[in-house]
Amino acid sequence: ASRAAPRRQQPVATGAARAAPYASSASDDEASALAFIVERGYEPRLASAVIATLKDPSGWGARDGELLKTAEQLAGAWEIGADAGLGALAAAVEREMAETAGKAPVSVVIYPASGERPFTVSALEGQTLRDVCESGVDGGARILREYLECACSGVMACSTCHVYVREDWFDPANAGDSGGKLGPASEEEQDMLDLAFEPNERSRLGCQIVLSREKDGLEVSLPPGAHNLFDEFGGDRDL
Repeated sequence: ASRAAPRRQQPVATGAARAAPYASSASDDEASALAFIVERGYEPRLASAVIATLKDPSGWGARDGELLKTAEQLAGAWEIGADAGLGALAAAVEREMAETAGKAPVSVVIYPASGERPFTVSALEGQTLRDVCESGVDGGARILREYLECACSGVMACSTCHVYVREDWFDPANAGDSGGKLGPASEEEQDMLDLAFEPNERSRLGCQIVLSREKDGLEVSLPPGAHNLFDEFGGDRDL
C-alpha cells in the first residue's frame, strides 16, 4: 500500500520545466540523491528535474542534506516494487516537462477482454502505453492498471503489457510504426510475444507502442489473461 510522501505540500510538481541539467558543483547530498533516483530506472534529465522539484521552496522545500533521505523515503520498499510516491512525483514532473516542451495530448481507447464498456486513457506524444499504465493520472489510466501488470519496467523481460492492436489501426506492412498505424512487432519483441497469453498477428507489447499525434485515438484490445514470465523466471525489477 502507498504511504504518505514526506514534506509534500502540492500534488503537482512546480519548477520542473526550469530544472537545469545536473552540474558537478552540486552538493554530495544532491549528487547522492540524483544517483539514487537514476539507479531506480529514471533518466538523468528527469532525475535532475525531480531533484529541482524537491528543492523548490514553493513546493517540497527539501534543504541540502535532506535530498537523499527524501528520495529514499519516496522510493519506499523499491526492492519489491512498493513505491511510496517517487513514481507519482516523477510522472508529474515528466508530464510538466512534456507540456512545456509542447508535446501534444494523445488518447487511446481500450477494449477489455470481458466485453465491458471500452474506456479511454490520456497520454502525451512520446509516451508508451506502458508509461500511461504506470504513471497516468486520469481515471482511464487507473482502470488500465487493473488489467496490465507491467512487471518488468519496460525492458521486454515479460509479456504482462501484451495488447492486441485493433484491426483498423494495424498495417502489416508498417515495419517502423510510422504514421498513424502500428505494424507487426520487431523480432526481439516477437520473441517475448511468442510466450505471451494467446498472441495473434496483431499482438504488441505496450512498452513498445510509442504514441504520437498521428496515433491519437488508437484502439487496442486487452487479452483475457497474462503470462508473467518475469516472475516465473525470477527476474530483477531493477534491470
